[in-house]
Amino acid sequence: MVPQKVAIVAEWLTSQGGAEKVVETLLEIYPKADLFTTVYNKKLFTRFKNRYVRTSFLQKIPYLNRKHQLLLPLLSTAIRSLNLKGYDLIISSSSAFGKGIKKPAGAVHVCYCHTPMRYVWQPDIDKRLVNLPLGKYIIRRLKIWDLRTNPQVDYFISNSNYTGERITTYYHRKSTVIYPPVEIKPEGQKTSRKNFYFTISRLIPYKKIDLAIKAANELRVPLIVAGSGPEEKRLKKMASDKIKIIGKITDREKARYYAQAKAVIFPGEEDFGIVPIEAMAAGTPVIAYEKGGAGESVIDGETGILFAEQTIDGLKGAIRKLEKLTFDRGKIIANAKRFSKQEFIAKFKSFIRKIKPARPISEKS
Repeated sequence: MVPQKVAIVAEWLTSQGGAEKVVETLLEIYPKADLFTTVYNKKLFTRFKNRYVRTSFLQKIPYLNRKHQLLLPLLSTAIRSLNLKGYDLIISSSSAFGKGIKKPAGAVHVCYCHTPMRYVWQPDIDKRLVNLPLGKYIIRRLKIWDLRTNPQVDYFISNSNYTGERITTYYHRKSTVIYPPVEIKPEGQKTSRKNFYFTISRLIPYKKIDLAIKAANELRVPLIVAGSGPEEKRLKKMASDKIKIIGKITDREKARYYAQAKAVIFPGEEDFGIVPIEAMAAGTPVIAYEKGGAGESVIDGETGILFAEQTIDGLKGAIRKLEKLTFDRGKIIANAKRFSKQEFIAKFKSFIRKIKPARPISEKS
């Protein structure tokens, strides 16, 4: 397919993370594409200052363009309100509502799926909805909506084999795996190592940062925790004098910590997980829970250590194992390059070229 008019749909642009990096890279592939989203924080995304971003009615609600979570009851309506008529290729970036667009006749919809709604399909892992007063009812309604929107998607791309398996399980659809783009930056790779472990994350329960802190407490090893979130106060209370919780950091600070750390700890179960790739790009080994995307990116014993049980003892055993090993920094960096932006761009372009365009509207009538 050689698209003539492309629409890229971000479900929201209220924070910066892996999904937003995918959207930015898609705009590099298709610089003339139009960008759509439900709600947009203009101050945060200064790189879009010269681009007209088409938003939904939610953009008119004061103060909520930074807190899309508060708009949950309206997001399904907002995503369908986007007017996508006239586009022959629509690419949605979706971890929840993005794939629910209203596809116009004559268009092909490709969904880059970061995950089927985790808090809907795996509430045992992500408890954000299930613990609400009407949480179970909300989950049932969202499951119905999520399945009902699937026919609007012509092709699914998954960000890992792990996500692809869940797309098959929950949606009964096939997907093609294209790992998301990660900036492989050389700075800091020659910095000398220091005697501390490092982890960086949003501080929310399913990220399991408490597991890293408890393991570090018991082993009495230095740990630096970067990030912020609702768990911050609780985590600080459980941290020993060997642990520093430093809050949000800049990209330059992050690169320095990656390069200086003895290893990066990644204790959560993620659909892909950019942190392990960024760490390995700095030549630093990763200690990661083997279930999820990290099991595909970290090579056990070569670029880090994978642990099978998401427990304190499981993580402690992995730390002890790593302490006894020596890692080849060059091999770690080479492994990270499998997930570079250049790889993503080449594979995404190839995928689009191979798909068939939708039949003209007149042929469908």
